[in-house]
Amino acid sequence: MFSNFVRRTAGVIGIAAMLALPGAANAQSIAEIEAKGRISIGVLTGIPPYDTVDASGNTDGFLVDLARDVAANMGVELDIVPVNNASRAAALESGRVDLLIAHMTATPERAKMFLMTNPYGAYEMRFVAAKSMQLTSLDDLAGKRVSVPRGGTQDDAVSGYDVEGLEVVRFDDDALAMQALISGQVDATAAVATVANDVIANRNLDTLEVKSDVPIFTLYWSMAVRQGSTELHHWLNNFIYYTEVTGRLDELHEKWIGVPTPGGKLPTF
Repeated sequence: MFSNFVRRTAGVIGIAAMLALPGAANAQSIAEIEAKGRISIGVLTGIPPYDTVDASGNTDGFLVDLARDVAANMGVELDIVPVNNASRAAALESGRVDLLIAHMTATPERAKMFLMTNPYGAYEMRFVAAKSMQLTSLDDLAGKRVSVPRGGTQDDAVSGYDVEGLEVVRFDDDALAMQALISGQVDATAAVATVANDVIANRNLDTLEVKSDVPIFTLYWSMAVRQGSTELHHWLNNFIYYTEVTGRLDELHEKWIGVPTPGGKLPTF
C-alpha cells in the first residue's frame, strides 16, 4: 500500500512540475514567458479599420502593431492568434493565448474572470441604420430588429433596453452583425462609430449612416490576462502608460484609424 501511495504521490508531483515548466501554454509570469522565448496574444479580427489582412493573408492592423510592441518590449517572439467576440474568452481561459488585446471593455462581470488592464483605447458605440430610418429616441426602435456581436458590450446594452417589440439578433462578431444590416436582415446594428464609418465609406453604402441622436455609450478597451497573472498584469499597465505618454498609442491610432486616440487622456484604475 505504501508503495502505491508513493507512486500516486510521485505522479501528482510530476504533473504539477510539468504544469510549472516555463514553456507551459498558460504562462503566468514574465520569467515564464521569457524562458519560452515567445508570447501568444489573441487579437480581435473582423473590425476594420482596426484590423486588416496583409499581402500574405496574415492579420495586421492597430491591434497587431500593439501586440508587436508588447513582444518587442518584452524581448520575445510573437504568436498572433486571431479571435472573435465569441471565442476570445475561451482562448484565454484555456491557455491558448497568454493575453488578449481584443477590444474588451473592463466590465465588472469580466473582472470576475480575468485581470483587466488600464485602457489602451476608447470608442463610441452608436446605432447604424438607413438614412431614411428615424432614430431620435429609443422609442424609435420599437418593433425593430437590431444586430449585435454575441457577448459584446453592445449586446449587454441593447438587450437591456425596455422597448416594446425590440428584437436583438446576435452574431459571432462585429463584421457579421454589420453585414446583417447591409443585407437587410435587420433594421439597425450597434457598432463602433469609427468602424461603421469606415465600412460605409469603403463600400459606398450611401443609404446608411451612423445615428448620433441616440448614443449607446462611450467606453474603453483593456487588455486581459488570466486570474493570478499579477506580474504580467502590472507589466502591461506599465507598458500602456509608457506607450501613451511617449505618443506611441496616438501614432498607431493615426496610422490605422486616421485620428488620434479619442477621448483625451486615458483613465487608470
